[in-house]
Amino acid sequence: MINLPGARPVLNPADFTGLENAIKDAPRPRKRLTELMIKTALEQPGVKPTEAQAAAPREWGLKFQRSPQEVLPTADGRRARGIRLALTRLEGSGDSAKAIPTGDVEEVECGLVLSSIGYRILPLDPAVPFDTQRGVIPNSSGRVEGVPGLYCSGWVKRGPTGVIITTMNDSFDTAHSVLEDLQGGVLDVSTSREGFGAVESILRSRGVRPVSFSDWEKIDAAEVARGKAAGKPREKIVDPQEMLRLIGH
Repeated sequence: MINLPGARPVLNPADFTGLENAIKDAPRPRKRLTELMIKTALEQPGVKPTEAQAAAPREWGLKFQRSPQEVLPTADGRRARGIRLALTRLEGSGDSAKAIPTGDVEEVECGLVLSSIGYRILPLDPAVPFDTQRGVIPNSSGRVEGVPGLYCSGWVKRGPTGVIITTMNDSFDTAHSVLEDLQGGVLDVSTSREGFGAVESILRSRGVRPVSFSDWEKIDAAEVARGKAAGKPREKIVDPQEMLRLIGH
C-alpha cells in the first residue's frame, strides 16, 4: 500500500517513535512490516516526496488506539456519513495489554464503513484446553498444551489478528512442529488411522452431507460465469441454500 500508484501514505510519526527496540524479538513478518511503517512514518520532514506521491489524488493512513462506538447516519437514515470512535489507552504489556477508553471521542467523516474485527473463538470440546480470557487454545508453536499429538492453527491458535499471509505463516509454523515431532518420534505412527473415512461415517450417521472439493469447483465455475456476464472477475453467491442447490444437495 505504501507503493500503491495514485496514493500516498500519511502516518503519524508519534505512533512509531521509539518502536525499534520494542520489535527486536517480534516474529519476523510482524517485525518487517513494522520496520517498513516506521521508515515511512519517520522520513525526515525536509525530504520532499516524489512527484508521483505529491500528485497522488488519494491518501491513506492508520489510526491506532481507537474503538468504534457508532456508525453515524445521514439525515434520511439511508447512508453512512461518519463513524464515532472512542480514544483508548493501553494498560498492561504484551499479550495481556488491554485497550481502556479514555472518555474522549472523535468523529470521522466517511461514506463507507467496512467491518473487519474478526470473531471470538468458542471452546471446541471439553477434552481440548481453552483459554477463555484470550479466546484461544493454549499452545506452543501450534502444539496444544497438555495434549500430545494435537495441534492447532489460525485464530484459535493466536486470536483474531492478521491477514491471509499471517495465517499462512502461522500454518507453516504448526506444520513445522508436526514434522519435528514426527522426526523426533513424539508421534505414534505405528498404527494406521482411518482419516477422513472415520469423519465421513460420523457425518453420514448424523444425516450431514459434506461439501467436497469437486462441489466447490461447481460453485466456483458458476460464480466466474456470472461475473463474466457482468464484466467482472466473479459474482459472489452469498446465499448458502443457493450454493447447495447448485451442487445438487
